[in-house]
Amino acid sequence: MFLDVDGTLLDFREHPGDVIADHSLIDMLGHSSKAMSGALCLISGRSLEDVDRVFTPAIFPTAGAHGAEIRLPDGRRADPPEVPFPESAFEKLVAFVDAHPGLVLEKKHGGASLHYRRAPQLADACRQRMHEMLSEVGDRFRLIAGKLVFEITPNTHDKGKAIATFMTYEPFEGRRPVFIGDDITDEDGFRIVNEHGGVSVLVGERRETEARFYLPNVAAVRTWLRSSFIAQV
Repeated sequence: MFLDVDGTLLDFREHPGDVIADHSLIDMLGHSSKAMSGALCLISGRSLEDVDRVFTPAIFPTAGAHGAEIRLPDGRRADPPEVPFPESAFEKLVAFVDAHPGLVLEKKHGGASLHYRRAPQLADACRQRMHEMLSEVGDRFRLIAGKLVFEITPNTHDKGKAIATFMTYEPFEGRRPVFIGDDITDEDGFRIVNEHGGVSVLVGERRETEARFYLPNVAAVRTWLRSSFIAQV
Protein backbone atom coordinates (compact mmCIF):
# COMPACT_ATOMS: atom_id res chain seq x y z
CA MET A 1 0.00 0.00 0.00
CA PHE A 2 1.48 3.33 -1.15
CA LEU A 3 -0.28 6.47 0.03
CA ASP A 4 0.15 10.09 -0.93
CA VAL A 5 -0.32 12.49 2.00
CA ASP A 6 -1.74 15.93 1.10
CA GLY A 7 -5.08 15.72 -0.65
CA THR A 8 -5.23 11.96 -0.10
CA LEU A 9 -4.92 11.24 3.62
CA LEU A 10 -5.20 14.85 4.78
CA ASP A 11 -7.01 17.89 3.45
CA PHE A 12 -5.02 20.87 2.26
CA ARG A 13 -4.43 23.89 4.48
CA GLU A 14 -3.47 27.41 3.44
CA HIS A 15 0.06 26.81 4.72
CA PRO A 16 1.74 23.39 4.38
CA GLY A 17 3.13 23.75 7.90
CA ASP A 18 -0.39 23.82 9.35
CA VAL A 19 -1.10 20.24 8.29
CA ILE A 20 -0.92 17.60 11.03
CA ALA A 21 -2.40 14.11 11.22
CA ASP A 22 -5.10 13.39 13.76
CA HIS A 23 -4.73 10.46 16.16
CA SER A 24 -7.49 8.45 14.48
CA LEU A 25 -5.64 8.56 11.14
CA ILE A 26 -2.33 7.60 12.72
CA ASP A 27 -3.95 4.68 14.54
CA MET A 28 -5.71 3.52 11.38
CA LEU A 29 -2.47 3.59 9.37
CA GLY A 30 -0.77 1.62 12.12
CA HIS A 31 -3.50 -1.04 12.01
CA SER A 32 -3.39 -1.12 8.22
CA SER A 33 0.38 -1.56 8.24
CA LYS A 34 0.06 -4.39 10.74
CA ALA A 35 -2.55 -6.10 8.56
CA MET A 36 -0.06 -6.04 5.67
CA SER A 37 2.99 -7.10 7.68
CA GLY A 38 4.50 -3.62 7.37
CA ALA A 39 3.94 -3.15 3.63
CA LEU A 40 2.50 0.36 3.94
CA CYS A 41 4.45 3.37 2.71
CA LEU A 42 3.86 7.11 2.51
CA ILE A 43 4.79 8.76 -0.82
CA SER A 44 4.94 12.53 -0.48
CA GLY A 45 6.28 15.71 -1.96
CA ARG A 46 7.14 16.76 1.59
CA SER A 47 10.58 16.10 3.02
CA LEU A 48 11.06 13.06 5.25
CA GLU A 49 11.49 15.38 8.20
CA ASP A 50 8.20 17.13 7.48
CA VAL A 51 6.30 13.86 6.93
CA ASP A 52 7.53 12.69 10.33
CA ARG A 53 6.36 15.97 11.85
CA VAL A 54 2.89 15.53 10.34
CA PHE A 55 2.53 11.95 11.60
CA THR A 56 4.38 12.20 14.91
CA PRO A 57 4.91 10.03 16.92
CA ALA A 58 4.44 7.37 14.21
CA ILE A 59 7.25 6.55 11.77
CA PHE A 60 6.41 4.80 8.49
CA PRO A 61 8.47 3.70 5.50
CA THR A 62 8.47 6.88 3.43
CA ALA A 63 9.49 8.40 0.14
CA GLY A 64 9.90 12.15 0.68
CA ALA A 65 10.50 15.03 -1.73
CA HIS A 66 8.95 13.08 -4.62
CA GLY A 67 11.38 10.21 -4.12
CA ALA A 68 14.57 12.17 -3.44
CA GLU A 69 14.54 10.75 0.10
CA ILE A 70 13.71 7.10 0.73
CA ARG A 71 13.49 5.44 4.15
CA LEU A 72 13.07 1.68 4.02
CA PRO A 73 11.07 -0.35 6.58
CA ASP A 74 14.23 -1.16 8.55
CA GLY A 75 15.16 2.52 8.76
CA ARG A 76 17.94 2.40 6.18
CA ARG A 77 18.10 5.07 3.48
CA ALA A 78 18.03 4.30 -0.24
CA ASP A 79 18.11 7.82 -1.65
CA PRO A 80 18.85 8.26 -5.38
CA PRO A 81 21.94 10.30 -6.30
CA GLU A 82 21.60 13.86 -5.08
CA VAL A 83 21.21 16.68 -7.58
CA PRO A 84 21.72 19.93 -5.64
CA PHE A 85 19.44 22.85 -6.45
CA PRO A 86 21.60 25.95 -7.03
CA GLU A 87 21.59 28.24 -4.02
CA SER A 88 21.60 31.28 -6.30
CA ALA A 89 18.35 30.08 -7.90
CA PHE A 90 16.71 29.58 -4.54
CA GLU A 91 17.75 33.06 -3.42
CA LYS A 92 16.04 34.51 -6.51
CA LEU A 93 12.87 32.67 -5.60
CA VAL A 94 13.10 34.03 -2.07
CA ALA A 95 13.27 37.56 -3.49
CA PHE A 96 10.24 36.83 -5.69
CA VAL A 97 8.21 35.57 -2.74
CA ASP A 98 9.24 38.52 -0.58
CA ALA A 99 7.87 40.84 -3.26
CA HIS A 100 4.53 39.02 -3.49
CA PRO A 101 2.62 38.66 -0.20
CA GLY A 102 0.70 35.43 0.17
CA LEU A 103 3.21 33.18 -1.58
CA VAL A 104 4.98 30.38 0.30
CA LEU A 105 8.35 28.94 -0.74
CA GLU A 106 9.59 25.53 0.40
CA LYS A 107 13.16 24.37 0.00
CA LYS A 108 13.13 20.70 -0.96
CA HIS A 109 15.81 18.03 -1.24
CA GLY A 110 17.24 19.08 -4.61
CA GLY A 111 14.45 21.46 -5.52
CA ALA A 112 11.91 24.08 -4.51
CA SER A 113 8.12 24.42 -4.28
CA LEU A 114 6.28 27.70 -4.81
CA HIS A 115 2.79 27.64 -3.23
CA TYR A 116 0.18 30.19 -4.25
CA ARG A 117 -2.83 28.79 -2.35
CA ARG A 118 -3.10 32.04 -0.39
CA ALA A 119 -2.77 34.14 -3.55
CA PRO A 120 -4.40 32.30 -6.48
CA GLN A 121 -4.46 35.50 -8.52
CA LEU A 122 -0.68 35.14 -8.81
CA ALA A 123 -0.84 31.80 -10.65
CA ASP A 124 0.36 33.19 -13.97
CA ALA A 125 3.17 35.19 -12.38
CA CYS A 126 4.31 32.12 -10.44
CA ARG A 127 4.22 29.94 -13.54
CA GLN A 128 6.28 32.44 -15.51
CA ARG A 129 8.86 32.85 -12.72
CA MET A 130 9.28 29.12 -12.28
CA HIS A 131 9.69 28.60 -16.03
CA GLU A 132 12.40 31.27 -15.97
CA MET A 133 14.10 29.51 -13.07
CA LEU A 134 13.92 26.18 -14.87
CA SER A 135 15.74 27.63 -17.87
CA GLU A 136 18.45 28.86 -15.51
CA VAL A 137 19.04 25.62 -13.58
CA GLY A 138 19.28 23.42 -16.67
CA ASP A 139 17.89 20.19 -18.06
CA ARG A 140 18.70 18.14 -14.95
CA PHE A 141 15.47 19.50 -13.49
CA ARG A 142 11.80 19.51 -14.44
CA LEU A 143 8.82 21.71 -13.54
CA ILE A 144 5.67 20.13 -12.08
CA ALA A 145 2.38 22.03 -11.86
CA GLY A 146 0.51 20.67 -8.84
CA LYS A 147 -2.56 21.86 -6.94
CA LEU A 148 -1.88 25.58 -6.38
CA VAL A 149 1.86 24.88 -6.39
CA PHE A 150 4.71 24.82 -8.89
CA GLU A 151 7.66 22.58 -8.10
CA ILE A 152 11.12 22.31 -9.60
CA THR A 153 12.58 18.89 -8.92
CA PRO A 154 15.46 16.79 -10.33
CA ASN A 155 14.79 14.45 -13.24
CA THR A 156 16.58 11.65 -11.40
CA HIS A 157 13.60 10.78 -9.22
CA ASP A 158 9.81 10.80 -9.07
CA LYS A 159 7.09 8.99 -7.13
CA GLY A 160 6.98 6.15 -9.64
CA LYS A 161 10.70 5.45 -9.31
CA ALA A 162 10.31 5.56 -5.53
CA ILE A 163 7.54 2.96 -5.62
CA ALA A 164 9.64 0.78 -7.93
CA THR A 165 12.50 0.99 -5.42
CA PHE A 166 10.30 -0.13 -2.53
CA MET A 167 9.00 -3.02 -4.63
CA THR A 168 12.51 -4.52 -4.60
CA TYR A 169 12.58 -4.74 -0.79
CA GLU A 170 10.71 -6.80 1.77
CA PRO A 171 7.89 -6.67 2.76
CA PHE A 172 6.80 -5.06 -0.55
CA GLU A 173 8.60 -7.41 -2.93
CA GLY A 174 6.38 -9.81 -4.82
CA ARG A 175 3.12 -8.18 -3.75
CA ARG A 176 0.46 -6.45 -5.82
CA PRO A 177 0.88 -2.70 -5.25
CA VAL A 178 -1.88 -0.20 -4.53
CA PHE A 179 -1.21 3.53 -4.88
CA ILE A 180 -3.67 6.25 -3.91
CA GLY A 181 -2.94 9.85 -4.86
CA ASP A 182 -4.62 13.05 -5.96
CA ASP A 183 -2.21 15.25 -7.88
CA ILE A 184 -0.30 15.46 -11.16
CA THR A 185 2.84 14.45 -9.26
CA ASP A 186 1.16 11.10 -8.52
CA GLU A 187 0.79 10.14 -12.19
CA ASP A 188 4.29 8.62 -12.27
CA GLY A 189 3.23 6.41 -9.38
CA PHE A 190 0.02 5.37 -11.11
CA ARG A 191 1.97 4.30 -14.20
CA ILE A 192 4.43 2.17 -12.25
CA VAL A 193 1.67 0.51 -10.23
CA ASN A 194 -0.26 -0.26 -13.43
CA GLU A 195 2.86 -1.82 -14.93
CA HIS A 196 3.08 -4.08 -11.87
CA GLY A 197 -0.55 -5.17 -12.33
CA GLY A 198 -1.58 -3.17 -9.29
CA VAL A 199 -4.40 -0.85 -8.30
CA SER A 200 -4.11 2.90 -9.01
CA VAL A 201 -6.64 5.23 -7.39
CA LEU A 202 -7.21 8.93 -8.09
CA VAL A 203 -8.67 11.05 -5.28
CA GLY A 204 -10.69 14.22 -5.81
CA GLU A 205 -11.94 15.87 -8.96
CA ARG A 206 -12.12 13.59 -11.98
CA ARG A 207 -9.62 14.39 -14.75
CA GLU A 208 -7.54 12.68 -17.40
CA THR A 209 -5.32 10.29 -15.47
CA GLU A 210 -3.36 7.05 -15.52
CA ALA A 211 -5.32 5.91 -12.46
CA ARG A 212 -7.86 3.14 -13.04
CA PHE A 213 -10.07 3.75 -10.01
CA TYR A 214 -11.49 6.77 -8.23
CA LEU A 215 -12.38 7.99 -4.74
CA PRO A 216 -14.09 11.39 -4.34
CA ASN A 217 -12.26 12.86 -1.35
CA VAL A 218 -10.07 12.36 1.72
CA ALA A 219 -13.00 11.10 3.78
CA ALA A 220 -13.66 8.36 1.21
CA VAL A 221 -10.01 7.29 1.33
CA ARG A 222 -10.17 6.92 5.09
CA THR A 223 -13.45 5.01 4.91
CA TRP A 224 -11.98 2.62 2.33
CA LEU A 225 -8.81 2.04 4.34
CA ARG A 226 -10.77 1.48 7.52
CA SER A 227 -13.17 -1.02 5.94
CA SER A 228 -10.40 -2.82 4.06
CA PHE A 229 -7.87 -3.38 6.82
CA ILE A 230 -9.08 -2.83 10.36
CA ALA A 231 -11.20 -5.97 10.32
CA GLN A 232 -8.16 -8.05 9.35
CA VAL A 233 -6.22 -7.26 12.54
